[in-house]
Amino acid sequence: MSGFSIETLKGQISQSGGLAMKNQFRVTLPQIESFPIDARELDVMCTTTSLPGRQIMSQDVPIGTVQRKIANGYATTDMQMTFLVANNHLIRQYFEAWQNEAHDIASKTVGYFEDYTYPVKIETVERGLRMSLFKKQIGFMDNVPSVIRNRLPDIGPLDLGSGQVDLGASFDMKTTYTCTLLECYPTSLTEQTLSNGEEGFMELTVQLSYTDWESEKGEYTSESESFGRGVAGAVGSLIGRALG
Repeated sequence: MSGFSIETLKGQISQSGGLAMKNQFRVTLPQIESFPIDARELDVMCTTTSLPGRQIMSQDVPIGTVQRKIANGYATTDMQMTFLVANNHLIRQYFEAWQNEAHDIASKTVGYFEDYTYPVKIETVERGLRMSLFKKQIGFMDNVPSVIRNRLPDIGPLDLGSGQVDLGASFDMKTTYTCTLLECYPTSLTEQTLSNGEEGFMELTVQLSYTDWESEKGEYTSESESFGRGVAGAVGSLIGRALG
């Protein structure tokens, strides 16, 4: 390609805030009326999801001797999300309660569409940086799966993502892109295989159907902010060595 160089690519990536990381995301599940637990407690258990696609439907229309594809609608595909399962099985109970709003198991009746559909939000994020003055490892965080630790928020000096007490200045996490699934509900809960011969965490995969989706631009760290953070990080490192 004419005019292409590695420096051009590096410059474009830098101006765009760096490359997006596919393991830095969060989902926001809706609060279900029939489920008493705050749904925000379950969001962090999501280990796998995706940003939705959309297909523009078309029809071949002859105009003179030319065939043209004329848009006549759109189509979406179902979404899958995978969640870690804790011993209280709250995540499974949550989706069972949500499905029950669509089809009541006891009465064998179907609910009204507007009563069992909710928006579901998927966000890509840029994890905030810290200017560290003092760090100490938190031992108990070693047992938390990395897929969850990477999305845990910082609480004061506790950097839960890296499992450390981290004293210093912090930079907030930024939402770089938001996608909201509209009129969404779980159509399928996949079976969970249990086996004597295998070890590992239990997971639950859910298939979500939705009518459409909408997106919203977010924020990202600009080139000048990246430079400022780099300077702050260097200063913090020097201070940390001095204190150490």
